[in-house]
Amino acid sequence: MTLHIGRLEVEIRGARAIMIGRLDDSVSLTELPAQLPAGAITLDTSGITFVNSLGMREWMRLTRALRDRGNTITLDRVADVLMTQLNLFGDLARMATITSFHAQYVCPVCGAEATPLVDVAEHAPLLRTQKAPHLPCPECRAAMDLGDFPERYLSVFKG
Repeated sequence: MTLHIGRLEVEIRGARAIMIGRLDDSVSLTELPAQLPAGAITLDTSGITFVNSLGMREWMRLTRALRDRGNTITLDRVADVLMTQLNLFGDLARMATITSFHAQYVCPVCGAEATPLVDVAEHAPLLRTQKAPHLPCPECRAAMDLGDFPERYLSVFKG
């Protein structure tokens, strides 16, 4: 089932909701919890391209409504634009388990920029110390560095 909510498309596949588009003033997520099953659910946000303050308000309402009805929430493939927002609102990130996220990376060798997927379980010890893993550059395979301040992506993992 696919829902069109303002500029956001939500594809529901069992207990997984895949979000594509914008979390902005066009979005009202109040009806979404009723479309999701009880129990454990996964929100895949890799397709979110933009988040503003009104979109974050809707995100907060969604995660609180899901938690209040007893869902456990896993955030998978969190878009970089949402990840930076979750780090501003630490309590929001703690309402869910983050399994992976995208972050802005830059290659010091060839200058390539990318938003690779960071696996939280694989890099948990490093993330807890607020250090980003070095990931292979898609262009030259050299070790890429996080291209932003670690706090913008990693504060939610403080040990």
